[in-house]
Amino acid sequence: MSETVLESSRVREYLRALDAACAILPVAQAQELHEMIAAHLDEVLTPGSSDAEVRAELIRLGSPRYLAATAAVPSRFPVLRNLRNRARRVRWWVWAAIAVLVPALGTGAGFLISMKSATPLNVIGTGWLYPADQARALSTTADGVTQTTVPIRSGQRQGIELGVLNNSDWTQVILGVDPRWTFGTFEQAQVSVLSGPHLNRAGATLSGTSYYASPGVIPPHSYRFVRVTWISDMCEEGDGESIADHVTLLVRVGTITRTEDLLLDGQAFALQGPSRGGCG
Repeated sequence: MSETVLESSRVREYLRALDAACAILPVAQAQELHEMIAAHLDEVLTPGSSDAEVRAELIRLGSPRYLAATAAVPSRFPVLRNLRNRARRVRWWVWAAIAVLVPALGTGAGFLISMKSATPLNVIGTGWLYPADQARALSTTADGVTQTTVPIRSGQRQGIELGVLNNSDWTQVILGVDPRWTFGTFEQAQVSVLSGPHLNRAGATLSGTSYYASPGVIPPHSYRFVRVTWISDMCEEGDGESIADHVTLLVRVGTITRTEDLLLDGQAFALQGPSRGGCG
């Protein structure tokens, strides 16, 4: 086809539309159709052909979409064929990016599943935290559960100490008490975890000093002491009791935060009335 015809905006637009329509065809077939149409125009049109003559010949050929549809081999699965043919036109660097991103996305999904399914924290050992409560604690056992009861010290901070094992492959960070945890009524609940720069897996201090921190970190396959405290505001008249056999905590595992319900190792803790000042 002559340069003059090639430079015709009408012909160039037609051939571009033909290439777009041929996306439904195999690459080789699309190229063959393009070359055949170009050769035909080169044969029937001369450098001196007018715009009207060019337009008339293109109309006679039919629309690019019609030519591509006519050339397409009938298939029972046209959608799959179209996707396959379009995929063949994707540039190499796009496939390279996909080759990197797909495994990365799969790995990310795998990590997310691993975080969500990480073994929850487990309580091994419990006790009252403050000496004032330890001195007045009374224990009773029934149905395999030992209940330790102390008087309510209304308006004062009380608490328990837990030995907590993280038997998962993830570091778990205790953020605080879940607001839904109920142990009578209390205020200003706090959770802290034994921490320090040189603690072994059993929570023993190898050197330096240890301290309690909040939020508190429990490394994978490690044991730490955890303190849960509150200001008692229970309303118990006479010998009434508020009893807890679990603690519900907010815990961050990797990048997700979840609720973990820690059973107290066959223990129950009770605060017994009467509450100071009575109940309004």
